Amino acid sequence: MPSFTKNIAITFSSRFFAAIFATLSTIIIARAFGPIGKGIFTMVAFFPSLALNLGHLGLGNANTYLIAQDKERTKKSFYNSFWGGLIIGWFFIIIFTLIYRFYPHEILGKGDIGTRYFLFSLMTIPFILWENFYQGIFVGRQEFKFFNLISLFSKILLFVGLLILALVLKPDMRYSVFYYLFLMVFPAIIYSIYFLIHYGFPFELDKQIFFRTINFGIRSYLACLLAFLVLRSDIYLVNVLRGLQEVGYYSLATGFADAILLLISSITLVLFPKISENQEQSLDVTLKVSRFSSLIVAFIIFLTLIFGKYAILLLFGPAFIKSILPLFILLPAIYFWGINSFLTQFFASRGYPWITVLLWLPGLIINVILNIIYIPIYGAIAAASTSLLAYFLTFILHYFYLQKFQRVSLLKILMPNKQEIYTLFANNLRIKKD
Repeated sequence: MPSFTKNIAITFSSRFFAAIFATLSTIIIARAFGPIGKGIFTMVAFFPSLALNLGHLGLGNANTYLIAQDKERTKKSFYNSFWGGLIIGWFFIIIFTLIYRFYPHEILGKGDIGTRYFLFSLMTIPFILWENFYQGIFVGRQEFKFFNLISLFSKILLFVGLLILALVLKPDMRYSVFYYLFLMVFPAIIYSIYFLIHYGFPFELDKQIFFRTINFGIRSYLACLLAFLVLRSDIYLVNVLRGLQEVGYYSLATGFADAILLLISSITLVLFPKISENQEQSLDVTLKVSRFSSLIVAFIIFLTLIFGKYAILLLFGPAFIKSILPLFILLPAIYFWGINSFLTQFFASRGYPWITVLLWLPGLIINVILNIIYIPIYGAIAAASTSLLAYFLTFILHYFYLQKFQRVSLLKILMPNKQEIYTLFANNLRIKKD
């Protein structure tokens, strides 16, 4: 599978360097503006992210699923994605604005970022949705270079811009926040221009493609929504129950964990269209990819356990020492989350059976209940600990359901054999020679 491995290498490398520049940007924010400033940047990005995960309706994944099976659907999928992003985006802008207008404390709690930052962050929502929908089209066509390049370029621009702004206008955080918001919408602007050049303005909505998209997308949507709530509800609860400073500590720990998730997501991004296109081999390919990825993730976690403390103190300073323990607790949690990501891609390639959607509920319920009880007492440490429990439970439930398709041992998910390792290195050497 040279092309498959090559696409993973392209996506992996671009995500890796994007993660580096994102981390550098985080360091600038933390150093220049401290824990509270870091908390403000986190919450500015939180509500667009919340709208995406509440409102994407699975359209991005559905675009990938349908286009992987028939690439002639690209034009109509673009048209549907444009109108879907516009309508859904403005729906959330209006809803969040009304909630903030009448119940500001309920939506922001102790971590009120201010009306101006809040409203400007809402205006990015349609663009965040478009980015998700359009990337699904590129992935379905298995065209990874362009959108990976744009994603990496936006992270470079973010780092360079924040560096200049922090050095020149350090006492005034406003310009840095607005620049941060602009870079959130930048990829969607570029993707829109690309599709407009190739297919023209989307004057129509194809109902047949739309309903087929929704049929698959609603199950994908519910699964992704529950997964997002398991993954990110703790950030919101930390903000509401403990305030921006605790968000600053916890978001730094989750930022290290997110760097690992970027590597996982770059692999699953390539895996999904491949196994959707060829479902007869979907389970074998999924298990093979999971085994290799498990080895890589375990190695990264091991290095982070050794050097994570020193990296935080060196890069972010003693002010963030309270981020160290939450990070160490999150590392095994991220391992289980990462492996579970490959299992969910296999279920998605089979049309997302409804039971795979419901498998997220126990972890979510436990996570929210324990967070509400213990975050007021233990803060970020409680949020990390409940995440570990929730992620492990979710992985076990998905593993048990996998047995319905084929009896699979844990070793077939977690550990590659010697022949597979030799083949991997041989393929990589062949790609470099080509």
